Amino acid sequence: MKQTLSCLVNNKPGVLAEISEAFARMGINIYSLAAGEVEEEDKSRMTIVVDADKEVVRKAEEKLKQLDDVIELQDFENEELIAMELLLIKVRIKNAQIPQILQIAELFNAQVIAVSDTSMVLTLASEEKRVNGMIKMLKPMGIIEMSRSGKLAVSGVD
Repeated sequence: MKQTLSCLVNNKPGVLAEISEAFARMGINIYSLAAGEVEEEDKSRMTIVVDADKEVVRKAEEKLKQLDDVIELQDFENEELIAMELLLIKVRIKNAQIPQILQIAELFNAQVIAVSDTSMVLTLASEEKRVNGMIKMLKPMGIIEMSRSGKLAVSGVD
């Protein structure tokens, strides 16, 4: 079962490796991991999606809390969660397909950020299901390259 965790850490070399190693030692697969600076420049937040049994994840959380550079660990299992992913996707274009690709972009509220004679790059920031949906619709056009951020999350509004 997929679970989303948020981990506030000291922003210094080796912390990301230490966290991912803790999951690996427990035999937990990391489905996605997104990390970046937060409002305090010496801190980073990691949004980690793992695919494992609840009890195994609980044990891993206890290990993570013992690490010196982990400031706060939040499990979104029982909380309201606001989550999004960022997708960059480059598709092959032929003149006849351009209207269809633009309709797909409009349907998902995606933006076209680059166009050439042979390809188009779109971006979408949305929840995982919508990102997956847009990828599925663009696949027949010919995906040249794509990159997605993994889940970014914050707790719901108070």
